[in-house]
Amino acid sequence: MTILHSPAKSGRRALVAASLILSPALFASSADALEFKFSDLTMQLDTTVSVSAAMRTEGRDCSHISYFNGGCLQSDGSGWDVNNDDGNINVEQGEIFSMPYKVVSELSGQWRNYGFYVSGKAFFDPAARDIDDGYNEYGPIIGGAANPHGGRPLNDGARSAKKYAMRDIKLLDAYAYADWDIAGMPLNVRLGRQVVSWGESTFIQGGVSSYLPFDVAALYQPGLELKEVFLPQGTAYASLGLPGDVTLEAMYIYEHEKSELPACGTLFSVSDALGQGCAYGIALGDYNRGLEAGVFPPPSYLPRIGDEKTKDEGQYGFALRHYADWLGQGTDLGLYFVNFHSKLPIGTFTALDDPSGTLGLASAACGGNLMDPVNCAGPSLTFDYPGSPIDNWAIAGTTFYYGMSIYGGSLAGGGKKLLAQYPEDIKMIGASFNTSVTMLPAIFGDGTAISGDLAYYPNMPFQVDTTELLAHDFAAVGFTANPGEAPIYTGEMVAAGQVIPGYRRTKALHGSLTSLSTLTPSNWFVRNTGGDFTVLLINAGFQYLPDSDNNRFAIPGSNKTHANPGVGIAVGDVCQVSSGVPTQNCSLSARYASAFSTGYRIYAFQDYHSAFNTGWTIEPHLYWSHDVSGYSAGPIGPGFVKGKKVLSLGVDALYQGFKAGVSYTMHMGAENRNVDYDKNFVAMTVSYAF
Repeated sequence: MTILHSPAKSGRRALVAASLILSPALFASSADALEFKFSDLTMQLDTTVSVSAAMRTEGRDCSHISYFNGGCLQSDGSGWDVNNDDGNINVEQGEIFSMPYKVVSELSGQWRNYGFYVSGKAFFDPAARDIDDGYNEYGPIIGGAANPHGGRPLNDGARSAKKYAMRDIKLLDAYAYADWDIAGMPLNVRLGRQVVSWGESTFIQGGVSSYLPFDVAALYQPGLELKEVFLPQGTAYASLGLPGDVTLEAMYIYEHEKSELPACGTLFSVSDALGQGCAYGIALGDYNRGLEAGVFPPPSYLPRIGDEKTKDEGQYGFALRHYADWLGQGTDLGLYFVNFHSKLPIGTFTALDDPSGTLGLASAACGGNLMDPVNCAGPSLTFDYPGSPIDNWAIAGTTFYYGMSIYGGSLAGGGKKLLAQYPEDIKMIGASFNTSVTMLPAIFGDGTAISGDLAYYPNMPFQVDTTELLAHDFAAVGFTANPGEAPIYTGEMVAAGQVIPGYRRTKALHGSLTSLSTLTPSNWFVRNTGGDFTVLLINAGFQYLPDSDNNRFAIPGSNKTHANPGVGIAVGDVCQVSSGVPTQNCSLSARYASAFSTGYRIYAFQDYHSAFNTGWTIEPHLYWSHDVSGYSAGPIGPGFVKGKKVLSLGVDALYQGFKAGVSYTMHMGAENRNVDYDKNFVAMTVSYAF
């Protein structure tokens, strides 16, 4: 009965998506850019136009669709979250889920020691218009049977969702700059919408650059341009070169720019409740007429209200850099401090406003014991869903009533709401290095750059598990844990109608190590495959939570149960309270974020110049992602989910300003916690830069 699926995965999956479509072509400048020169004023206009398409290639795994929408059970006996399957329902195998027509332009100018830079983009995606139309075999279960519903609403009640997915015109960068010489020391100043990127991490997120917002929605569109990844924010920036190869940098961010999430109901939407345009969450299914007539209440909808206000001011940072020519072959060293507000959302609720006091009366009747078998047994309710895996499941009526009450349904008459928070004043202390080494030349080529990124957060806010947030209302009316049980709720208590903090702050350490190697024909692999050169990038990282004992930080699937068994039964997956089905297996156990989690990424491409004796350059590329151990807390973090893997294979063809590419991406491993497990796809892009 979970309303929120943790938005933590949004940032995690986003940068994986970026890596799947990265190619060396993204780093190439436009061919034949338009240049203008008027006396001392020089201007340049670069434009890229593209048309792309992405098609789902794998059929939907029924265990990744809620059984209230016609899905089936997972291997642990539980069902998929009903508030996290709309995108899966809407997109069938063989369906094009994104087809953007896009223009990205950049205009730069320089006059003496002054200059400016402006960029923007516009796109139209007709595939989004039809993504929730037509027949498919999944949808809400109504009238005691799985009735094909023709897809889930792309907006979940909010008309703006389709607008987000279909079209946009957006200003990206817009800043002016100046260069001066102050007593022999170079000073650079920039003011306006810009991206100030510090640190050395590449694919694995959670490091020094975590203060940057990014366009998650764009990362899932084929035909991505590198300049679209990070969103500019209003910033004043200055860099001063000091004696001794030292550089001092400072920035003040004067506007809070949120990361943009995929639209509600699209294939890779973050949540059916928290994506762009989502308007509500639901308890169980949309239609609850599959239980015994007259016993079960109408469906409970939790409306989404406006995001909690986040201040613009108070975001700033400093960087101190030094080029150490005495260290190795020369090493760039960096120290950083940043105070910023989160760009990724935290999902939460308001505390139950229960005017009739029904939940409090239930607590009194049961002596504050959620598992009282005598006073709180109540008549059982039986699901009547022929053909569904939950057909004939029986649920203790009073326990079921608890869960429905705190959702603010008709039984309680409450006013519970859901919303997003963006925690403020996150502090980051970081360090980085970048150097060149000669390391195993037979494998890594003639030259390898090694870089590292370490970020310490003394007060990082992490998303709390949804069932833990709902448990607040049980604790508020007097329910307590039985002897030997874990506490019902471990967070801050708030008054009725007030916002329950969806996060808790703790210490966090994030580390990342990257190697970037260039292999020439002197390397055995390049020579034997006939290439001109190969680039190999390896990025490994970790997250460490030193105070993680007894944490209740969300990970995928943690919302199905709870550390306290009474809470798990009341608001977790219904398999924990069903009876009367001899073959039913429910093996859920509470699991939250790990103290230590690790993973690595590999990206490689190889160039074939003048391929097939033509003027075209062919670039096959490969991406591999493997989450080795543990489960990361988020939303700011690396997003590791033990056993999760991604493999992407593709090839690009380039001729002057033209580019054409095709890639295939498959998701594997961690079946019960991998939200992208069945979302394999093929993507194609044609573009021209001028």
